[in-house]
Amino acid sequence: MSATIPTQIEKCKGAMLATAIGDALGWPNEARSKNKAKTPKINGYFVEWTRSCSSPRYHDEKILPGEYSDDTQMTLSVARSIIAGGWEKFLAEHELPFWLKYERGGGGALLKAAKSCAKGVLLWRSNNNRDYFNAGGNGAAMRILPHVISAAKTPDITVLMVDIIKDTLITHGHPRAILGATCYAYALDYLLRKETVLEYGELVSAVIDGQLDWGAFPNPDVFGSWLDAANRHCDFEYAREWETVRTRMMRQLDFISTSLKKGLMLDDTNILTQLECFSKASGAGDVAALTSIYLASRYANNPSLGIKVPAFSFGADTDTIASITGGLLGMLSGTNWVPTEWKAVQDYDCLIQITELLLSDTKKAAAKAEVSEAKEQGSAWRGSPIGIMRLIDTKDTPNGKNGIVIIRKWQTMLGQTIYMKEAQLFESKRKYRLPEGQMLLQTQPTVAEAKPPQAKIQQAPASAPIQKQTISKERQRQFILTPATINDLLEKPEFKNDITAGEAFKVIRTLIETNHASAVIASQFGLDKAMVDLMKMYVK
Repeated sequence: MSATIPTQIEKCKGAMLATAIGDALGWPNEARSKNKAKTPKINGYFVEWTRSCSSPRYHDEKILPGEYSDDTQMTLSVARSIIAGGWEKFLAEHELPFWLKYERGGGGALLKAAKSCAKGVLLWRSNNNRDYFNAGGNGAAMRILPHVISAAKTPDITVLMVDIIKDTLITHGHPRAILGATCYAYALDYLLRKETVLEYGELVSAVIDGQLDWGAFPNPDVFGSWLDAANRHCDFEYAREWETVRTRMMRQLDFISTSLKKGLMLDDTNILTQLECFSKASGAGDVAALTSIYLASRYANNPSLGIKVPAFSFGADTDTIASITGGLLGMLSGTNWVPTEWKAVQDYDCLIQITELLLSDTKKAAAKAEVSEAKEQGSAWRGSPIGIMRLIDTKDTPNGKNGIVIIRKWQTMLGQTIYMKEAQLFESKRKYRLPEGQMLLQTQPTVAEAKPPQAKIQQAPASAPIQKQTISKERQRQFILTPATINDLLEKPEFKNDITAGEAFKVIRTLIETNHASAVIASQFGLDKAMVDLMKMYVK
């Protein structure tokens, strides 16, 4: 009986789901995860774990079973950018700056690039770009899946490779990052278009044969300005370094091909060691791509095990390698293989919906229809640079003896859940501390309605920490309500949004004790300014 080949739609859904599954499964075991459990256990299901965080102030954060890290966050950011149109500008001007407010586990190069974008400058154009051209990490490879899905109906490998390089260059400049991303994208695209059963070792052979596509040096007609900057600021000869990396990757692919012929005698740990998974280069883009190609080839008939192996390869970059291995295995096998317990991955429905939008011939129109339908189901939506979202939960966690960190859980219109944090010192400390940009939601078009910015990235104004302006006891104010004013408030449309009694009391206390503008207080508590203005009228 012949094996059933999944449709392209099922392949793309499988790739998106397995990307998030691998990320969620491997994140607690990654060295930078700051998991408080010193010896995580090997298992095949999602676990709840506690992460030690330093931003906005030191606190412990509970990570729920199936929640993912920056790998999937950035994959969704790229997907939204493509759906919005003008993806390069949207990603650099909206998604990356806003991601800083909710990022989970972002790497150094990615964080630095995002902060530069928040200031209105692409990092390679800045005066501080030497580290950028040495950034060869996997932070680009981990997010490029949406480009492959979006191009499913218009096969042109050259155009796809150009988009992959353009995406990579926003955050990473070293050939290891770029070639890792293009190599991974080529493997994904090959599996997407594969209409027959994949033979053992076929994927490796296909990638070796496609070296002229994924290994091609960036076209000067497209990337001339960037190449000029690279030649001016790199501490190495860029073209020579590119060829060195490409040649090493080809040598590693030959090693993988030879190793796979050993069949049952294969030792994954030895292979991963040879591929540099446990070395200082473990987080490099080329290492991630090559390792995922090996694992997807070895476990093509057992996707679940293929994801578990990298997710629990302690000492390796477990979340990213498991994530992109999942991308390949999902693109090969579709969705039918996904275990029931893994369907509890964070934002399962969102991942499916985003995939369908990426495959739509009219992405923006389809997204707009989804947004309109969601709006009809409720009115508690607030603006943000990446589209409207709504608050669905608020929790506090201690910040030692000094105060608390408030963690607010938001849901975007397309269904992604994100967490944003705000630090508050106790009242006895006489002030609150809101780190730069932590809770600022700006009114922007929804993703479906957003138009690609026409101008260049502008300099973003710096936001200073908000200092509590204390009202002296001699002129302490009061919040005064009568039955008539209560009825008046309740009839106001601005006051019909959901707000708990505790939140209302906190707003009232802030209005009494400070001279903050309504917009500042609204941002602090995640409310509409009109609601705060109404409450302010009754402070005497």
